[in-house]
This record gives sequence, C-alpha cells and structure tokens, in this order.
Amino acid sequence: MTAWKRTFAATLVAQICSILGFSFAFPFIPYFIKDLGITNKADQVFWSGIVMSATGVTLALFAPIWGILADRYGRKAMVVRSMIGGTLVMILVSYVQTVHELVICRLVQGMLTGTVTASIALVASVVPAKRGSFALGMMHAAVMIGVCVGPYVGGVVADAYGYRVAFRIGALIIFAGGMVVLFGARENFIPPQEEAGATRSAFRSVFVAPGFLAAVFVLFSVRFSNSIARPSFPLIVKDILGSEDRLNTITGSIIAVAALSGATAAALLGHFGDRLGHKRILICCAIGGAAASMATYYANSLPAMYVVRICFGFAVAGMLPAANAIIHRAIRGDHLGKAYGMATSLSMAGFAFGPLLGGWVGGSFGLRVPFAVTGACQVVVAVVVFLAIRPMLPHTDPPGEHP
Repeated sequence: MTAWKRTFAATLVAQICSILGFSFAFPFIPYFIKDLGITNKADQVFWSGIVMSATGVTLALFAPIWGILADRYGRKAMVVRSMIGGTLVMILVSYVQTVHELVICRLVQGMLTGTVTASIALVASVVPAKRGSFALGMMHAAVMIGVCVGPYVGGVVADAYGYRVAFRIGALIIFAGGMVVLFGARENFIPPQEEAGATRSAFRSVFVAPGFLAAVFVLFSVRFSNSIARPSFPLIVKDILGSEDRLNTITGSIIAVAALSGATAAALLGHFGDRLGHKRILICCAIGGAAASMATYYANSLPAMYVVRICFGFAVAGMLPAANAIIHRAIRGDHLGKAYGMATSLSMAGFAFGPLLGGWVGGSFGLRVPFAVTGACQVVVAVVVFLAIRPMLPHTDPPGEHP
C-alpha cells in the first residue's frame, strides 16, 4: 500500500471514530438539558440552541489558527490534537451539573477540536488531485457513517445506562480514532520557508482563488440550514411518539437512517463529482434539500419522518464534498491548511447562528417552523451556486506522494 493510501485509510477510520464518539449523546442534548433541570419545553428549545451554537462560535474563531499551525507544523499533528481535545471535552461533559456548565464545555469543544477540518486538510495534502473528489467524498461518507452508527447505538446506551455513560463511551471512541492516526498515518511534511508577510499574502491568494468564496458560502449555508431545526427536532419526535419509552433509541434511529442515506450520497456523488460537475450536483442537492425540508414540516407520523429525513440526508450530504472539492481544486497544496481553516471558520459561523435562530424560532413560532426556514435557505443556495460558481476549475496537484 502506498503512503498516501495508508494515510487516507487511517484518517478515514479515525474520522468515523471521532464523529461516532461525538454523536453518541450530543444529538440528545434537548433531553439531557431536561435532566439538568430545564423542564419548560420552550426553554429546552432555547437552551438547546445556545448549547448547540456554542461550539460553532469558538470553532469559527479558532479554525484559522489551527489552519496556520497545520501548514507550519503538519496536518497529522492537528488531527491528533483535535481528537485528544475531543476526548477531554466528552469526559468533562459527562460530569456537568447545570446547563451553564454544559455551555462552557461546548465552548471549549470548539476551541480544542475541529476533527473534520483537520482530517480533510490531511487527506487533501497527500491525495493526488485526480483522486481528490473521490477521497473527499469518502471523508464525508465517513462523517455520515459516524453519524449513522453513533446516534442509534448512543440512544440505546442512553436509554439503558443514562447520558453520562454515553458521553464517556464516546470519549473512548474518539481517543481510539486519535491513536489510529498517530500510529497509522504517514505525512512527509516539510515546513515551508516563508518570508515576512508571506502568511498574509497566502491568505489573500486563498480569498481570491476562483470559486473559493462561493464554495465557502455553500458550506456556510449547509451548516446554517442543517442546524436550524436541530434544537426542535428531538422534541418533535417526542411529540409524535407521545411517550418517553425508548425515546433516545427511536430519535437516534431516525438520525441514523438519514446519515446512512447521506453516507451513500457523499460516496456516490463524490466519486462522480468530476464527471457530473460539482456545480450541477450542488444545484440538484440544494433543490432536493428544500423539498425534503418542506416535507418534514408536514410529517406527522414516524414512518413519514423516516422517509423525509432519508431524502434530506441524501440531498444535503452531496453538497459538502462538492464544495470541498472546489476548494481543493482552487488552492495550492501548501495553502490547503489555511484554506480549509478559513473555510471552516466562515462556514462554522453558520453552525453557530443556525441553532440560535432555530431555538428562537422554534420557541416563539412553533417547533416545525424551523424546517420551513431551512427549505428557504436551500433555495437561496441553489440560486447562488447557479450565478456564482463556474462549471469547471483547473486541477491543482497537492504536494505529497502519488501512486
């Protein structure tokens, strides 16, 4: 096995572990908040929005810093750092006693983690450009696999042993992922010899790269629109179910099947991205996401909820690898850490503001209204992609080992 394939495989496994660990209990935050003493439903939605937004705020602030350090000291080190940070945060969360302590832990999570961005930057730096779409698609499929397995298994654990045990098991899984990268990945990293002012010039070149800002807008919009309904979704499932019997397991299973659909989309559309065109994929997925969001607004039974979330998961998952592939093609290999750091910083602002807006909208106007807002956002994405992204971009080989 060539070095880049070994690194890709190790990072892929680690990505699955990290997302699986994080999703072991975090999808059930609204239920956990109730255990922390917030019993009013409107307050649960409100605090869920704050808790879910907290990570996005600090991640947006710290992602560029980690991106600079990745280009200076190596991407593998940043992957290991982010996973050890995630392990520590999950352990801390398992001991919180108030919702305010939970918010603080989520802020720390954004400061220390960023496993997805670190992993993507590592893979993008070693994979040949002609395999970039496939590799990035598989990385997003790994995210979806983790989201698929984590909520369901975590829901079973939470129903049987409680949320705190689920958090601790999640911490062990994240730590295992970090060890896979530490001992399995190979990165022949050579620190760049940058002159004074080179970092500022590099950031400027990233911003003006063709398609970069449009791709970042897509990432922002996907994270923003996907997170709007997160604070209210578990409570909608609870209302449909009518009881708390196996509540975490059922909620986790809905998230799981949507993620499985998303994993399929990320792998398939990532593989065919160069052939079909990333612009075409983005537009079709945005329109499909809008339709699925509106269908979720009207879903009043568990079977209907399963179907519409499967459709939504397939649609939005195809957008992420397409947008990242555009960035991969547009940016020089030695600037990939900065590029993905900036892209994460700007796009994670959507993850920060989405739950805040969703918590306020859900608490003020009804639990289902955030899904209508999500649909409108997806329509805007389709229009912007149609107007702002060119159909083709030149390939740019990243430095690294080729087959």
